Amino acid sequence: MGAISIPGYEIERELGVGGMARVYLAIQSSLERRVALKVMAPALAADASFSKRFLREARTIASLTHPHIVAVYEVGVTNDHLHYFSMQFLPGGDFAQRMRKGVDQAEVVRVLCGIAKALGFAHQQGVVHRDVTPGNIMFDGADTPLLTDFGIARALSGSTRITSTGVSIGTSNYMSPEQARGGEVDARSDLYSLGVLAFEALSGRPPYQGPDGFAVAYAHVFEPIPRLPPALQHWQAFI
Repeated sequence: MGAISIPGYEIERELGVGGMARVYLAIQSSLERRVALKVMAPALAADASFSKRFLREARTIASLTHPHIVAVYEVGVTNDHLHYFSMQFLPGGDFAQRMRKGVDQAEVVRVLCGIAKALGFAHQQGVVHRDVTPGNIMFDGADTPLLTDFGIARALSGSTRITSTGVSIGTSNYMSPEQARGGEVDARSDLYSLGVLAFEALSGRPPYQGPDGFAVAYAHVFEPIPRLPPALQHWQAFI
């Protein structure tokens, strides 16, 4: 994607790129504040299903006002007819980066408590995240952990599906057994993913490993829950 121009925003630099979108750091001119701009990938702009999913992510986050969930400010369309939304800029990086450096148990507790509160609130509002991973937990300027990326979230009621029945979407390292099977998911799937995340943060490795995502997903379905090292056994019941 070349340079983009969005009225009301001054683009500073690219923050990241994914399969569906690019994220930019920008200044919102009217309020003179830094925001993150998520702009849909041009290759997907003509696909109505992806456009629907992209807009649903923005609307889902906007409906979830919570201290531990990233805030959405505005939804719009660029001059090149690409959907975008502006959201809270989180300069503190993500939990995946911190886990690679190693985190102590107090930090794990702090992050888990914040994200558990975010998930509890989302579930009360009828939303399942379905992609709780270290990379989707980010930190603001005050080091508060926030849950981000509701791109594959869905309604608990099942009345509004974002993905087709039988399609497993999510990061295989953290997906629940029912999600790996492509089955129905509910709030318990998010809690399972949070438990997997806790295991990795504490032990320094994911509970299941394999040569590819399919092997890891298979392990989530059929393998027993692994044991933490003896020094961390007091966490086992939680896991």
